[in-house]
Amino acid sequence: GAERRYGTIAPVTRDRLEHELAIIGQKGFADYFLVVHDIVQHGPTHCGRGSVANSIVSYALGITHVDPLGAGLLFERFLNPERKDPPDVDLDFPWDERDQILAWVFRRYPMPRAAMVSNHNCFRLRGALREVAKVHGRPAGEIREVTRRFPWFMEKQSLEEVLTTHPNFQGLELPAAWQGFARQAQPLVGVPRHLSLHPGGVVIVPGALTDYVPVEPAARELDGHPDLTVPVIQFEKDGAEDAGLVKIDLLGNRSLAVIRDAIESVRASTGRQIDYTADDPDDDEATKTLFRTGQTMGVFYTESPASRLLCAKSRADSFELLVLNTSIIRPASNRFIRLYLERLHGGSYEPLDLSLRDTLAETFGVMVYQEDVVNVCAAFAGMPLAVGDGVRKALSKKRPVKQLAAYAEDFFAGAVALGRDPEVAAKVWEMILSFAGYSFCKGHSCSYIKVAQHACYLRAHYPAEFIAAVLANGGGFYRPFAYVAEALRMGLTVRPPDVNASAERTSGVGQEVRVGLQYISGLSRHGVERLTAARAEGEFGSLADLRARTALAHDDLRLLAKVGALDGIAQAMTRPMLLWAIDTLPDSRRKSDGNLLPDDRPTGRQAVQPPVLREYTTERRRQVEYELLGFTTDGHPMELYRQVMARFRIVRSTELAHHVGKTVLCAGLLTTAKPVHTVNDEPMEFATFDDGTGLIEGVLFPGIYRSRGHVLFDQGPFLLRGKVEEEFGAVTLTVTGLDRLERVAAAPAKRVVPPAS
Repeated sequence: GAERRYGTIAPVTRDRLEHELAIIGQKGFADYFLVVHDIVQHGPTHCGRGSVANSIVSYALGITHVDPLGAGLLFERFLNPERKDPPDVDLDFPWDERDQILAWVFRRYPMPRAAMVSNHNCFRLRGALREVAKVHGRPAGEIREVTRRFPWFMEKQSLEEVLTTHPNFQGLELPAAWQGFARQAQPLVGVPRHLSLHPGGVVIVPGALTDYVPVEPAARELDGHPDLTVPVIQFEKDGAEDAGLVKIDLLGNRSLAVIRDAIESVRASTGRQIDYTADDPDDDEATKTLFRTGQTMGVFYTESPASRLLCAKSRADSFELLVLNTSIIRPASNRFIRLYLERLHGGSYEPLDLSLRDTLAETFGVMVYQEDVVNVCAAFAGMPLAVGDGVRKALSKKRPVKQLAAYAEDFFAGAVALGRDPEVAAKVWEMILSFAGYSFCKGHSCSYIKVAQHACYLRAHYPAEFIAAVLANGGGFYRPFAYVAEALRMGLTVRPPDVNASAERTSGVGQEVRVGLQYISGLSRHGVERLTAARAEGEFGSLADLRARTALAHDDLRLLAKVGALDGIAQAMTRPMLLWAIDTLPDSRRKSDGNLLPDDRPTGRQAVQPPVLREYTTERRRQVEYELLGFTTDGHPMELYRQVMARFRIVRSTELAHHVGKTVLCAGLLTTAKPVHTVNDEPMEFATFDDGTGLIEGVLFPGIYRSRGHVLFDQGPFLLRGKVEEEFGAVTLTVTGLDRLERVAAAPAKRVVPPAS
């Protein structure tokens, strides 16, 4: 394995291998590594992540794809002689292959040798309120309307507080009974509800699991393996660890499926076979250009608004800077990000303390990685590495207050003993606390940036195949319409579904993306299967030919006609004429399972020639596409609102850079939103809008979020008022007014701006 990775094994490589193998043998984990190696052979497009990426043995075995020597990763972060708890290995596989991997594991290591780890699910705010409302007989629609507004991670507030104060509930008139439901549901919060499966945790033992833990059959059925019982232990991950079991996480990753599918499309269309495990796009200029300009929609780990903005601000294009960028983004880290950017772009700085100069040199004096917590505690406060690692672990817990209080005493006592300035010590501890609940080891980010580089390479050189793969796998961070809009901005042609050209999944080749049947809302699964099976025997020549060979349901035929999938076999008929013809076809009414209804026996009656009906206007065609596909294929959905927008002096996304410091009006569809909390624990939100020319990165600070945040509960479109800000070359909009575009347009003529806080 090492020879395959390195070619010639240098002395430093051999020394590292021997060092790791000695510790692995000493700790009794040799079999564990071999089992993991066995598993990854059955999923070549995989990604080993987390601290296992720090191991050169993992790299040689093909478990991970990051050279730990080149990345400066220490093996001891993963495994060391003093470590009491067992390490675990996190393996990502394409999301649609995960069940196959699990099935292979359970057949290779049958009961009672292998099982999944359980989760002990407890009631949270949303679930507790939902159950109480159901008991009181409230309508399902009403319950859904209330509970969908619950923000995630709001456990600090009571149910009554959320219902009465959170921005999501502003403007919603709740029946008085809901306050009573909230009081009744509050005691349920935190109460165990049921056993469920861990997202990917699997334990394997040489003998019988029942010697260590209780095991039961899970209700879950693996896709494609209905005969296989999935066993689950009754202990959750911490209990499994306490029982002496070592967990392997087998997780699904959508972006790995995107890379796999794009590589296969490239091979099919060009004959070129890209090797995911060997090809290294690190020095590819086109790939680097996309990273440094933040053009990374669809690119794993770097496509979120925060990541794209930071890429543009830092102009990061090297592996090292990309790893740093994606690790520094975490809640409450804005101040540290600004310091990092200033220093990255040449600003001089002195470390908070001279003891930290070398420790944080790689990250410009800012703590970024989990390893930095351990090293800073040691260098600044003289804490043993094992104790520093305890601080790191405490920060990763949901409620680390008590543990951190004890560690804080040790930290400040150690700092005083070494003569550190108390004010500086407080600042260093504050920087450590910024990791609470969210941080990664460096090896994790290294692994994910390798995946991101592969994805970005495909986007740069094979854009149609890449965007098609993103859409085929259901999109990514954004809604599908945003990826279609991005494809059009990239100069690609997007074709609507076609019964003779579309597969079930979206496909791409050259400069063209063909929307798959998967995106036609309401098209039955049975209909898709019948259509693709019949087409395998030859293309359809007409509507009559299609119907005769597929026996598609009446509703399916209408959907295909509306969206344009029958245009290629219309034989000069317009879409309205096709719909008329479908409605008058003999025997065309069918059940969703394809069987004839009792009164649908053939009669021999001939189809009636449809009257001449006009084709849809461009606007009508786009409206139907938007309703059935969720996007339009030859334009942007915002074009449907052109007349409404004409009432306002709208500034486009591409023009915002020319209006820095000014207050402007923008309009767009919501593509993604992320609620966060300020350092003062006030809710705010980052929201991204697409206006057809590009993306508008909006910031809703607490005031406007409290008063208008509830408006952002669907796709829009929205009219925004805000101040254009620029930082390190990246442009954002600080939103001061917000409403639905149609609502503002319907208001009296004197009202030309959305309401503000």
